[in-house]
Amino acid sequence: MEKKLEITVLTPEFYNYGAMLIAGILKNKGYDVKLQKGFKEKVNADIIFFSIHSTIHLLKYQKEIEKIKGFKIAGGPVSQSPELIFKFLPVDIVVIGEGESTVIDLIKNFEKYKDDKSTLHNIQGIAFKKNGKIKLTENTKPVNVNGRPIPLIPEDIASEDIRGANVYIETHRGCPGSCGFCQVPYFFGRSIRSRPIEDIIFEVKEFLNKGAKRIAISGGTGTLYGSKKFRGVDENEFIKLIKEISNLTGPKNLTIPDIRVDMISDDILEAVKNYTNGWIYFGIESGSEKILKIMKKGIEIDQIKESVKLARENGVKIAGSFIVGYPNETEEDFQATLDLADELMLDDYFVSIAEPIPGTPLAEEVKKIPLEKNLVFIDSEESKNQNLSIAEERALRLMVDSYIFRSIPVPMSDQLLKTIINEVKSQGSHIKTVTKMIKNMNIL
Repeated sequence: MEKKLEITVLTPEFYNYGAMLIAGILKNKGYDVKLQKGFKEKVNADIIFFSIHSTIHLLKYQKEIEKIKGFKIAGGPVSQSPELIFKFLPVDIVVIGEGESTVIDLIKNFEKYKDDKSTLHNIQGIAFKKNGKIKLTENTKPVNVNGRPIPLIPEDIASEDIRGANVYIETHRGCPGSCGFCQVPYFFGRSIRSRPIEDIIFEVKEFLNKGAKRIAISGGTGTLYGSKKFRGVDENEFIKLIKEISNLTGPKNLTIPDIRVDMISDDILEAVKNYTNGWIYFGIESGSEKILKIMKKGIEIDQIKESVKLARENGVKIAGSFIVGYPNETEEDFQATLDLADELMLDDYFVSIAEPIPGTPLAEEVKKIPLEKNLVFIDSEESKNQNLSIAEERALRLMVDSYIFRSIPVPMSDQLLKTIINEVKSQGSHIKTVTKMIKNMNIL
């Protein structure tokens, strides 16, 4: 009797939703599939799918992946740049973009031809190396998100803590926005594909049955769920969705992480207050109209102020994300961001240095900028003692000031300051490495 094919879907640091989904689809097709987190447990499989969700993982887990034997396939957000994956990881195939149908085709091909790469050209949505050159096949069409199998849910899902949630459940795909730093519209497209509400509810029940308690819903901008217009929002569908999920989880255990400031209303905010943990997360990014335009964010400062005011009037807690060190950001632009952050007095702030994620316009722009003109690499005169770049120094100033800006100020202790400095240096180190990687430079 022929040995049954063994498949492992491995996610390096946490059970990300995409890995669980691929594993669930494979299991539904009758394959012997195992979902594994991390590299502590030895991998024994014929085919290994690696879910690579951060550029830095190409370096961080290089040695671990090298040691694993078998036919190795990489996918996830970093797959938008297959040449980068092949440069750093010893894998056989890169699945580009949405992989639900592609992974099935790959396994069927492997069952028939094993690792014969001459048979791969008819499989859509992949990249592979042949005679030392990277070959790309035809792109896949957008995946139908209706009626798909549920993800393979690990027994220890309750122990996961991804920004406060056990799992981020996908409600829709696509975003009409054009933000230069964001992968969503380039990975999933700009058309909105919403999952049937009954599929989502069934999936939530399955996660809860497996022990999950804290659920977050994702898909880019939460309120785009149910939208059928390019920039429209179907309030009724979104409100119905979070109400039904909340009936299962309880409001305190449901999070809606991301909402654009130009895609809310009083009714949506009232629903967020009543059916979720009562927080809203706005992508504000900058207080400079010039930088917002460079980012192609598609919002204006007045919209930001009005949305924050509206959320506050509806009794919703407000967190905001800010990006510093974007190409062409001047000290005046940064000061405008500081001033806006001060004026808004949010309940929480998230500050990050602009990261050039492969497959985004920002990454393409950063490739062209010499290091000596990149704010992440230019030494800050004001922070010589701390050895910070201009981008790191701006992140530090905004982080420190954000504890004073917020609705309930937080005293700045020596320990808190030390933590912030370490966070800034960690971000800076990460982005410097990623920048050199995408610019095809020596990273040692």
